[in-house]
Amino acid sequence: MTEGRRTSQDLHRRRALADAASGWEPKRGDLAYDTQKHSLGVVVALPEDTGTTVYGLRPDGGGDGWTAPRDRLRESFDVEFDGLTLDEAAMPPGGFPPDTGCAS
Repeated sequence: MTEGRRTSQDLHRRRALADAASGWEPKRGDLAYDTQKHSLGVVVALPEDTGTTVYGLRPDGGGDGWTAPRDRLRESFDVEFDGLTLDEAAMPPGGFPPDTGCAS
């Protein structure tokens, strides 16, 4: 690692260490967040179920499943993931008023 710079591998390694320290290991039925797919899913298959190194996940409400290695999964807390970006979440219910081109 170059002094003062962190690569994505460094960040993944640090996160994996933090998860390991917290003791969280995905179990069948757990809700997990896939950091690459940016999706929340229910763990439906463990690596030992299939003889691979990936976990099987499916959207909470049903739908097409996917697989993900352990280093892409994060523990999901009781906060519901709504799929909105920060800008969308901060938008008032009626939206922002049109830009009139005048600075306030």
